[in-house]
Amino acid sequence: MRHSYFIFVTVTLITSAVSSLLGPSSTGPVIVTTKITPSYWRATFCDPPLNIQGDVFFEEFYNLVDDITSDPDVKVIVFDSSSDTFFSTHVDLVNPLNQTLWPGNPRYWDSITRLTTAPILTVAAIRGLAYNAGAEIAAVLDLRFGSKEKAFMAQFEVGFGGNPGGGGIEMISRLAGRSRALEIVLGADTLDADTAALYGWINRAIPDAQFEEFVDNFARRVAGWDRFAIGAAKKLINERTGFPTAQQQMESFNSFGTAVSQGAVPARLAAMRAGGLQTSLDFEINFGKEELKYVGNGPWNA
Repeated sequence: MRHSYFIFVTVTLITSAVSSLLGPSSTGPVIVTTKITPSYWRATFCDPPLNIQGDVFFEEFYNLVDDITSDPDVKVIVFDSSSDTFFSTHVDLVNPLNQTLWPGNPRYWDSITRLTTAPILTVAAIRGLAYNAGAEIAAVLDLRFGSKEKAFMAQFEVGFGGNPGGGGIEMISRLAGRSRALEIVLGADTLDADTAALYGWINRAIPDAQFEEFVDNFARRVAGWDRFAIGAAKKLINERTGFPTAQQQMESFNSFGTAVSQGAVPARLAAMRAGGLQTSLDFEINFGKEELKYVGNGPWNA
């Protein structure tokens, strides 16, 4: 737990004197489940404007996984967003995360693995920005469809001194291959939906005018199949392609913890918070451009 402690202390120091303006903000659920039919569910991220992943998000996500894996009828669940701008962004950098909930806890990857092995197809329907932890939560689902005009993917962590720690390293390496994973992670820049599809990060880019109809039709089609057939096919594909282990994900998480606690990174993150990280909508929309202002050891005059 040494590296987890580093993350806890670093985030606490960065955020203790700063109040959140952009979230998490909801007083109600931040993941709303709609049962379109008994076999076809929707799970909507609805903590506007950013869909930050904080304690409430993780608690509700774990509870949702429990509901999904214990329900005898569900066959497909589509994850989408109520926001016009964001699918999901980063973890909460204002309020220190509960260590029993965050991605450094075994509960996180256990829940991801349970979804992967369940006889249920999970689909990310991306019509906005999905970056850092938001891109990772999309990557660990079975399928990803993106709006051609509105979906954008990114892993910005290396740009501020970290690395993806919630499954991004493991999943992008498998989905896109080594060279493209290096480009995505080390480039720390935004990919449009067409490029993300070309790289294999998402399954396909669909014109936005057709997006909702396509996703809904696809989900209803799969929901009509026998559940045992879905489960058997997933099991065989999982065995032949492999899935990251809990140890691999924890290695990435601990690497993140080491990185963000050394050198200029704590001061850089504090400066980014002062410059608008999680308090400015413009900063969050242009995260990749904004972090270029904080290169080096400082001081930064952003």
